[in-house]
Amino acid sequence: MSLSESMESAAAEALKAVALEEPTPVVVPEPNTKEVPVAPTTDAEPPHEDAEAVTEDVTEETPEESAEVALPEGYVAVPTVADKLATEFVLRDAEGEVEVPELIVEYKANGKVRKDRLDQVVKLAQFGVYNAEREAKVQQTEQAVQSLASEKEKLEQVLSEREAQLERILTDEEFLYAVRDAYEKQNSPEARALRAEEEANTLRLERQLAPVFAQNEQFNEAEVVPALETIVQALPSVTMEELEERLQMAALANAEVAPTGQRYIPTSRFDAIRKYIVEDLAIWAQIQHARRVESQRPSSEVATAKAEADKARIEAQKAKRLVGQATKPMGSTNGKVQPKKAKAPANIDEAQAQAEREVLAALGL
Repeated sequence: MSLSESMESAAAEALKAVALEEPTPVVVPEPNTKEVPVAPTTDAEPPHEDAEAVTEDVTEETPEESAEVALPEGYVAVPTVADKLATEFVLRDAEGEVEVPELIVEYKANGKVRKDRLDQVVKLAQFGVYNAEREAKVQQTEQAVQSLASEKEKLEQVLSEREAQLERILTDEEFLYAVRDAYEKQNSPEARALRAEEEANTLRLERQLAPVFAQNEQFNEAEVVPALETIVQALPSVTMEELEERLQMAALANAEVAPTGQRYIPTSRFDAIRKYIVEDLAIWAQIQHARRVESQRPSSEVATAKAEADKARIEAQKAKRLVGQATKPMGSTNGKVQPKKAKAPANIDEAQAQAEREVLAALGL
């Protein structure tokens, strides 16, 4: 029997014992009368012995029972781990460190269901972290070995070519003379002066083009990238890679090739890039975003949007008819021009825009 049940039964026994006692009558004296003493009754039964025993049992509680706290409904008291933990770790809550509860974790690993205690799960997690770090180091070592192996193969190939050339120089006299002539031509004063002049021209061109490339970089960082980020934030379904790809095609059309072979955009073409971003790229992104959002909308929302578009179109037609009647000129003409049938709007925005156009057209604006 639990502690609460024993306490309830003891309380019931005590109430029964008290009910067996006869209450002592109380005499209320009337006014102008003398109070007559009443002798106490002798038939009252003594208190029940079991009641005293029960009260003693109730009052005498062990420290463990008195330490128990009533938990809310749906909560249970989880015992703590009494034996040694599988690994050392600390469990904390919002207030600080707490004792490790004796919980069994059921999970699936390698296609099998495992049941381990909480400390054993932590130990397995430690092994997993260690294995992941070791696996990363092994992969880095393998990549380094592969890189060294490829470099070794290239060096061996170059060394074999050099050995073959040396052997041919020593065995083939004509080849020796040809190599000597080529070396003298390449290292003649005229050849060295020509190479020096070419290097000087290259350096001069790079210095001249350095401000141009700096302007291109500044224009890209200050205007192009923020504009693309704004479009991506406003239209989340369109990615930055898509915008950069389309912008690159427009940039190539406005770019020029420097004498060094590098491409750059002249400052006079910056306005063309700005115009392309605002008038072409942004509109393309809006169309793509609308299509993707429309394809992801559920059928119920699409039907609601179509119904609202039809309602807006009908309201626009009514407004147009009322305005036409109010502004109808006196007299009539023999010929009547039939208006072209407007295309049905695809969404609410198009329906509202069409309604505004029809009202303005009816007003003659």
